[in-house]
Amino acid sequence: MQNTEGYQQYEESFIVGQYECDCNGRIKAGALMSQCQAISTNHCNSIGMTIDVYHKTHTVFLLAKASLEIYGEIRVGDKIRMVTRPSSPNRAVYSRYTRFFNEQGQEVAAQDSKWVLVDTDTRKILRNPPEEMHFPFNLPIEKEHDFTIPKVRDAQKVNTERVTYSRTDDNGHLNNTQYADILLDNLPFSATVEKTLRKMVINYHSEAKMGEELSIFVKELDEETIKAPMIGYYVSGENESGKKCFEGLAVFES
Repeated sequence: MQNTEGYQQYEESFIVGQYECDCNGRIKAGALMSQCQAISTNHCNSIGMTIDVYHKTHTVFLLAKASLEIYGEIRVGDKIRMVTRPSSPNRAVYSRYTRFFNEQGQEVAAQDSKWVLVDTDTRKILRNPPEEMHFPFNLPIEKEHDFTIPKVRDAQKVNTERVTYSRTDDNGHLNNTQYADILLDNLPFSATVEKTLRKMVINYHSEAKMGEELSIFVKELDEETIKAPMIGYYVSGENESGKKCFEGLAVFES
């Protein structure tokens, strides 16, 4: 681990494992998001923002939006350097931007994530962190992705996904990295296997709890929405009461 620029930037490296890759030997979107989750946690732990601090302040960070962009090949055995940079909050939104670099120094992927800090007692979003949290990140936002997801009203139900034990986090909710797997698992192989994922956006609307079932809706987007040679899919998930838990966009290079 390497901590640079004081608290404001943090680096780690990892070797891409076989278990993180798909049938084409390319790293899966969910694995990239898991690496982002891990480096974010390690960064916070390294400066004392541990789970004990959240428990004492009755707070938790919840992921509101995530955008993953893939610019190059990331394959089994590659050594990848990650650089993550959190920003000072803008109103109630906390941004963290994580870049992935190969051994040649080329940026091969990046994730832009937007978080909200929630009071676990009142379940209200906090515009400012509690004083005892000593939130240390004070850099302005340097770069942002486009989080636009097309409005779709006629997506078709294709499947039902259960929030099982192995998919949940320490809150008993569907882990945010699992949404990427669910999104891609419900698309045709003609996209996920035969084409290359270039962008994924996920909006997390409400938490999916252990034991719940999500109805998954999918629609392939038309050429007016996604310009050729790209193809895109809209995906959403609703719980048993009809409440939308997430919406997503996946764009592939054809």
